[in-house]
Amino acid sequence: MTRVAVVTDSTADLPADLVESLGLRMVPMSVAFGDEVLISGVTLTHERFFERLVSGTRLPTTSQPAPAWFEEAYADAADNGFDAVVSLHCSSALSGTVALARDRASRAPLPVTVVDSRLAGGALGLAVLAAQRVAEDGGSVARVVAAAERVRERALSLLIVDSLEHLRRGGRLTGGQAMVGNALRVKPILHLTDEGRVEVRERTRTWGRALDRAAELVTAAAGGRPVDVIVTHALAPERAAELWERLDQRVEVHERLTAIIGPIVGTHVGPGAIGAAAVPRSG
Repeated sequence: MTRVAVVTDSTADLPADLVESLGLRMVPMSVAFGDEVLISGVTLTHERFFERLVSGTRLPTTSQPAPAWFEEAYADAADNGFDAVVSLHCSSALSGTVALARDRASRAPLPVTVVDSRLAGGALGLAVLAAQRVAEDGGSVARVVAAAERVRERALSLLIVDSLEHLRRGGRLTGGQAMVGNALRVKPILHLTDEGRVEVRERTRTWGRALDRAAELVTAAAGGRPVDVIVTHALAPERAAELWERLDQRVEVHERLTAIIGPIVGTHVGPGAIGAAAVPRSG
């Protein structure tokens, strides 16, 4: 039986205790406040990041992981007796992480299959969990990759933000989209396209309507089936709780997770944002 390790990066917004309990290997990205470079989840906690984001006058910048982090993750998998690695990462349309992973995979001490998830945030987290479940059951590399790809094909990934300015300044959204959203003072609902890009899906007038609409979109995606859902928030637990109330009234949630948005995604969505990723169960 082939033992497959799953590696991902810190744009997969999963709770830290869950990552640790599953033995997932998460390659961290960095955030820079001016000349000060901090490593997500290593030298910078999620809570401290948002404190600095709110109090600072300059938007921080993000960078892909240092090559050494990939080398360490792959070497650690080999040292722990794994036969192969599936390295599952943030959309290549949003980050150069996939390209870097492929470069380091060619030098790894065991076979590494790098997957461009075309996802980020909670949706990437759901893909990682699906891959990890198959790996733990002794699945082959092909089956582990297929599990992640099924999530990619079926996942609904939504983000509600207070302002589009962070996404515009970070280059993850066109200036025209951001200007329209901010001028109208709406609560935009963003989504990930099939190509892994961030776009405005709908515009709502209030947070209440935005949360209602997000729950409606998850319900439509469920198609009457149970769904796995992760709700993420940028230090906005009350809004996350309100979204869960709406979801519980409409859909049967099979697996539920709540997590704080990490510094990498948080840099681009800003404080107060809410994310919801959902995948219908098979059958």
